[in-house]
Amino acid sequence: MKRITIILVSLFFSQFIMAQGDTLLQYYRQKAVDYQQRIKMAEYQLSGAESQVKAAKSDRLPSLDFSSRYHFSGVPLQQAPSAEDPTAPGAELQHLYSLNLDLYQPVVTGGYLKNTKKAAESEVEKMKSIVNMSKQDVVLNSDKLYWGAVAKKEIYRLQVKYQEIIGEFLKVIKDRVDEEVVGRNELYQSMVRYNNAEYRAKQSQKDYEISVMNLNVFIGLPPTNSTNVADSLNTITWMQAADTITQYALNQRPEISFIKSEIQKNEYYEKVVRSKYLPQLGVTAGGKWGSPSPGLEITPGFNYYLKAQLVVPIFHWSKKHEEVFAVRQMTEVAKLQMEETTDQVTREVETSYYKLQKSQELVDFAKSSMNNAAKNVSVMLDRYNEGLSSVLEVLDAQLYWQKTYMNYILSKYQLNLAYSQYQYALGEFSK
Repeated sequence: MKRITIILVSLFFSQFIMAQGDTLLQYYRQKAVDYQQRIKMAEYQLSGAESQVKAAKSDRLPSLDFSSRYHFSGVPLQQAPSAEDPTAPGAELQHLYSLNLDLYQPVVTGGYLKNTKKAAESEVEKMKSIVNMSKQDVVLNSDKLYWGAVAKKEIYRLQVKYQEIIGEFLKVIKDRVDEEVVGRNELYQSMVRYNNAEYRAKQSQKDYEISVMNLNVFIGLPPTNSTNVADSLNTITWMQAADTITQYALNQRPEISFIKSEIQKNEYYEKVVRSKYLPQLGVTAGGKWGSPSPGLEITPGFNYYLKAQLVVPIFHWSKKHEEVFAVRQMTEVAKLQMEETTDQVTREVETSYYKLQKSQELVDFAKSSMNNAAKNVSVMLDRYNEGLSSVLEVLDAQLYWQKTYMNYILSKYQLNLAYSQYQYALGEFSK
C-alpha cells in the first residue's frame, strides 16, 4: 500500500522539476522558422523590394545608351545640286544608318525620382512586416504542436503510472485471494480495470508518437525522427497586464506596420502620378556615326551633339484627375483597413488575456482537485486494508485520481497555449 502512495506523490511533484523557460520550445521555434517555406518566400520578396530601392536610386544618375538605326528608302532622297555645278543632279540617299551613343541626365522630374524611391522604401518596410507576420504565425503553430506533443507524452506517462498503481493493488488482492481472505470476484474486478488501463496506455502512446511526427514534419525533420520533448508541461508564471498593454501590442504587431507602410506607399504613388503632369527637363550629350554625315554627305562620318529637352504638360483632358483619384482611393481603403486591424488587435489582446486568466484559474482548481483525489486514494487504501471499504471503492478512488490528473494536464496545456496566444496578440513572436 505504501508503494502506491509513493507513486502518487512522485508523479504529482515531477511537474515542478521543469524549468520555467523550456529551451526545447525555443529550439523548435527556431527550427520551424528556419524551415518553413512561407517565410523563405517572404524573405525573397523582401530581397526583391530592396533591389527596387537600389534601382530607384539609379534613376537619379546619368544613363548611357547605345542605339543603332537603319532606313531604306525605295524612292531615294534627292539632295540639292552642288554650288559648283548647279546643272548636275544632287546625290541620292537611299541607305540611311547610324550608330549612336547617348549620355542622359534628368534635371527636373517634378518629384518623380524622389517619390519613386520613397515608395520603394515603403514597399521594403511592407515586405519586412510580411516576413514578421509569417514568423509569428509559424511560431504560434510550432508552440501548438510542441505543447500538444508534451501534453500527450505526459498523458502517456500518467496512463502508465495508473496501470502500475492498479498493478500494485492487484498484487495485494492476489495475495488476499491466495490467503482466502477475499473472493476471486475482487480479483476479476481489478483485472478488468488493469486491462483497461493497459489499453489506455497503448492508445496514449500512439497519440504521443503521432503528435511527435506532426511536429517533425512542421520543423523539417523526417516524420519518424526520435525528437525529444519535455516530460511534462510547464506550470508557467505570468504578470498581470498593465493598462498600456493594448498600445504596446499596436506598436509591436507587424499587421499594423504593414498597413502603415501601405498607406505611405500609396501617398508617395499619388505624388508620382502628379509628377507626370509637371514640367520635365533633361539633358543629353552624345555622338553619332553614320550616313548621312555632317553636311549630308553620303560617305559615313562622325558628329556630336548636345541637347536639352523641356516638356510642360498642358492639357490631357481629365486623365491626371482620374489617375490621382484612383491612387487616393487605394489610400482610403488602406486607412479603413488600419481601423479594422486596430480593432482586431485590440480584441485579440483583450480576449487572449481573459483566456489566460481563466486558464490559470482552471490550473489552480485542477491542481487542488488532484491533491484531494490523491489523499482520497490513500484513505481508501487504508480503509480497504482495515476491511472498511470494498475493492470497487478503492478502484473508483484510483480512477477519480487518474481523471483529476488528466484534467490537470489538460488545464496546463490550455494555460501554455493561452500564454502563447497572448504573446502572439502582443506581437512578441515577430521580434
